[in-house]
Amino acid sequence: MEHPPLKSFVVTPATCMHLRHKGMYVTAARDTDEHAFYDRYDATAYWCTRTQKARGPDGRLAHADTCTAGRDCCEP
Repeated sequence: MEHPPLKSFVVTPATCMHLRHKGMYVTAARDTDEHAFYDRYDATAYWCTRTQKARGPDGRLAHADTCTAGRDCCEP
């Protein structure tokens, strides 16, 4: 069975390839209505596929802002 490629508006090529969040596994389209509800608080639950936990191999939290080039465990 072939699975569709993972897509994310949060995880980009600039972030580590091991970073994941639940939204990557949802096939719904993004709401483009400019009046749609938007919450500036990022409540996304991230995890690292290397550790399968919310922390990376270096013990720091997995997050789109921190899992970037320059972090020792990051693989672009």
